Amino acid sequence: MTLAIVVPVKSPHRAKLRLEPILSEADRERLARVMARDVFKAVSMLMAYGRFVISDDAEILEEGRRFGLEPLMDRVGHGQSVAVQQGFAAAWERGFAAALTIPGDVPAVTADELADFCGYRPEIEVLLAPDRERVGTNGLRLAPPHAITLRFGEDSFSLHQEEARRNNRSLAVRDVEGLRYDLDRPEDVVAFMGLPRETETLRLLKELGVAERVFATTPPPG
Repeated sequence: MTLAIVVPVKSPHRAKLRLEPILSEADRERLARVMARDVFKAVSMLMAYGRFVISDDAEILEEGRRFGLEPLMDRVGHGQSVAVQQGFAAAWERGFAAALTIPGDVPAVTADELADFCGYRPEIEVLLAPDRERVGTNGLRLAPPHAITLRFGEDSFSLHQEEARRNNRSLAVRDVEGLRYDLDRPEDVVAFMGLPRETETLRLLKELGVAERVFATTPPPG
């Protein structure tokens, strides 16, 4: 199976607004860039596959290029589904029979986990990896890349399953530890920091004293 990996990354200037209670704008931007770099590092090791980054941020695209990912400019800027759709279309045009996407804010994922997810049951047309609450979709592999309509956003894990059934596509779910942890909310950050994985993101969060900031902003139990 010829497969391409597509990593969508929102401009760090507009990223992680739900972390505003614990991180300044400058810290959120720094965090977004470091998370993307951790993801790029993992993807860069999978040289057997096509590798793309799509973003509306020129610096993110250049960072991805340094890790061997082909940069694609997001010329629409209407969210994750539209960005991934552009990336999957580019992959299809280049001859890839399948495409896989993970977001740029899952810094715990390893190259071995990605390799397993890429190669898992290649006959499956829609393969999903959920977040830790099994609400969001943090990994999606489609064969072909246009197998279903993309439904990233609220409750996307259920919506992608519904799309697969509606389109009579074979479906499987693969739990991937490193893909369970996206960093959208303060509680996500705390959960991520409990993982025994050394990443640049973890080092930054410790440097910023984020655990202490979360504790300071959490109301005492009533």
